[in-house]
Amino acid sequence: MKDINILWFKKDLRIDDNEAIFESLKNNDILPIYIFEIELWNQKTHSRRQWQFCKECVLDLRNSLKEKGQPLVIRTGNVVEIFEEISSKFNIMGIYSHQETGDWLTYKRDQEVRLWASNKKIIWKEYLQFSVFRGNIDRDDWSKKWAKNTARGLIKGPLKINPIDFDAGEIPNEKIFSFKKDECKGRLKGGRKKGLERMEYFFKEKLNSYSKDISSPEKSFDSCSRLSPYISWGCLSLKEIFYQANLYKNNNSRMLKSRLTWHCHFIQKLESEPELEFQDFHPYFQNIRTNKTKLLVLWSQGNTGFPFIDACMRSLNFNGWINFRMRAMLMSFASYNLWLPWQESGSELAKKFVDYEPGIHWNQCQMQSGTTSINTNRIYNPIKQGKDHDPKGEFIKKWVPELKKVSDTFIHEPWLLSEFNNEEYSKLEYVKPIVDISKTSREAREKIQEITQKKGYWDISKKIYLKHGSRKKTVINKRPKKSNINKQIQYELNLGI
Repeated sequence: MKDINILWFKKDLRIDDNEAIFESLKNNDILPIYIFEIELWNQKTHSRRQWQFCKECVLDLRNSLKEKGQPLVIRTGNVVEIFEEISSKFNIMGIYSHQETGDWLTYKRDQEVRLWASNKKIIWKEYLQFSVFRGNIDRDDWSKKWAKNTARGLIKGPLKINPIDFDAGEIPNEKIFSFKKDECKGRLKGGRKKGLERMEYFFKEKLNSYSKDISSPEKSFDSCSRLSPYISWGCLSLKEIFYQANLYKNNNSRMLKSRLTWHCHFIQKLESEPELEFQDFHPYFQNIRTNKTKLLVLWSQGNTGFPFIDACMRSLNFNGWINFRMRAMLMSFASYNLWLPWQESGSELAKKFVDYEPGIHWNQCQMQSGTTSINTNRIYNPIKQGKDHDPKGEFIKKWVPELKKVSDTFIHEPWLLSEFNNEEYSKLEYVKPIVDISKTSREAREKIQEITQKKGYWDISKKIYLKHGSRKKTVINKRPKKSNINKQIQYELNLGI
């Protein structure tokens, strides 16, 4: 049988600056493959909008590889079973892939692949996708390792790949998955070509308005880089974006690079502790919230009765993206005001985000729910956020047309209209607030505060900080202050750049 290396694409859907490709071609011909895993796509964190974006990325990658001589092989099913099929036709010398920090299912799948490869005496080599590192990571040295890896030069894609006689396969019909109806008409299109176009547009046309417009729910759609889905699916590498950002010496480029640093910081947490997808950082917060299906549905649909919350959620439902501040506010409202388990509301948000990145997403969900114990708790007031970032209610009226005739005076709190014109208020076809925002915020603060006063809370919190906290200097071994155990930058990013 012919000796080959398997080049296993996961979420690194590009041929440029891809170390796994570079290394796999050194000693054998390669069989490049992407596997659509049914079990993975049927998770409640995955959705049709993500599938469509991924499909476009895979087709773009197939065309790029075909131009080099060997099209991408596509299969659907279980990874180990498909590798077993390939091993019956070829002598697999090695498996090459990027190092994935995915969800729990991919973590367990990789363990199965590693066992299979070991039993077959096949070497599996993984290469860094981001500056996220395996093993016992000392956070005191992490920033140095991050900087060293990020500064490495870009790797050029191969000029030629020798063809292998093997059925290339086709994209599966989406009917084999259990997707719900999900149009997402406003989402970006997938693929490296689209990612490069977006990156060029941002740096040439929008970089200068980045910091000014980043918090605006409307302006951020154009002024943010919107590169996060292309990063999450690996159409672009972080090093490529850093290279472009370094060409511009201004505060906007520095701000972008800072946020990209935090991207890796959050993923490193999940890499170090995969259970954070479903397990609270601090055990004292376990099971403090209760499932309320009706409230979860109303929140997910954008029917809470709070105009700015509903506008942001409906915009997200349509576009598959919204900026960092609005993501944080939506999660905060679900966790504090609705008192929903972050695992449930987090899963709802995950499937809405085309740029869903587990390492960032689940850590941010816990941050906005107050369960990390090492971050400053922030309960967003959606009324204040609306007045600050949509003062005239233009964004609200765009996404909540039920309120398009309401004056600027009442657009953020339409229920106040009843005190001045009850007849006009009664004609509004808009839902009443589903909770008392002041009462629920106060109760949430009291519940969290009560937990922090329990015996042993801060001793556990210190251990969490030592394992996951961001810092540049070695931590002195003393009890951290309750109010400032580690004031992490509150960039609620996924990545929101």
